[in-house]
Amino acid sequence: MIKRIAFLGYNEPDGKTFGNGVARVIYNQAQILKERGYEVLYYHLFSKKQYKGLNRFLKENAIDVAVWHMTSLKVKGRLHTPCPLICLWHSSPFFKRNLLHGLFNGAMFTYVTACADKMVLLSEGFVKRFFPAKLFPKKVMAIPNFLSDELIHQEVDLGKKKKEVLFVGRLDNKVKRIDLLLRVWSKIEEAVSDWSLNICGEGADELMLKQMADDLGLKHVCFRGYVNPGEFYKTASVFCMTSAIEGMPMVIEEAAAYGCAPMAFNSFESVSDMITDGENGRLIRAFDIDAYASTLMELMNNESLRLKLAKNAKNDVERFSPEKIMNQWERLYNEVIKI
Repeated sequence: MIKRIAFLGYNEPDGKTFGNGVARVIYNQAQILKERGYEVLYYHLFSKKQYKGLNRFLKENAIDVAVWHMTSLKVKGRLHTPCPLICLWHSSPFFKRNLLHGLFNGAMFTYVTACADKMVLLSEGFVKRFFPAKLFPKKVMAIPNFLSDELIHQEVDLGKKKKEVLFVGRLDNKVKRIDLLLRVWSKIEEAVSDWSLNICGEGADELMLKQMADDLGLKHVCFRGYVNPGEFYKTASVFCMTSAIEGMPMVIEEAAAYGCAPMAFNSFESVSDMITDGENGRLIRAFDIDAYASTLMELMNNESLRLKLAKNAKNDVERFSPEKIMNQWERLYNEVIKI
């Protein structure tokens, strides 16, 4: 029997024109569910009017299970649905602008978890610190996002790698802390003058960061703008992340799939789900730019270590395959529908 799933929160993405990461996740999940015989419907859940009409939509369409793809805790209505409700939080549940914002988030996460049949986070690290998991231990679980099979199984020639370090991401300095990467680079650039740093992405802080690079006198840093990062992944030897906070940054796994040795600050819970220090990448104490600089330089100068980490990282991405991740989702659907 075909099971009907409603994806709440977004209109149906077309898979081509959107650039939003959550929309890509929704689209990719839906395509696999359809291949497995499910029917997927969409309901934009944002306004008070839409909240009021939610239960009618679920009943009229005989929805078996609703999945709320959450990016905001601005709940504008009751969440007691006529079918099982799974809530998926697409970012870190611990981001807070200030103490009041943190308290509000804590209260709303508790309310949403109490109403839902399951609350899904992207990382086991998040689950361990998530307060509602202590109140509702059977309701909270972790399922990461997946990479495409094409990305996972692509051929990589590590012998063609160049002396390039790569950053890929939105140029939002409050979250991504690209300023720290520039400071790291300023400490080592003269010693490794045959290496270059490519920064792929655009965002509100682009001009500020370019000015900072100029002020630091950096000669081997290139801002590439909004580009398809695939060609840069292919030639980069090391992938660097300096974010303060993230959800489940799949750019780490994308880089690994292309044979880049990944580095990151140990500054958010999910990063240790992705990188095991010294095995498939390097994790650096949060915001210690001296340690980051020395570790990066070690990777640049030690080809055997760099290749070892790159090979292990490439092999490790298999655990993020669509089949394995969507099998977890299908088991969850069957559990809450009680099949």
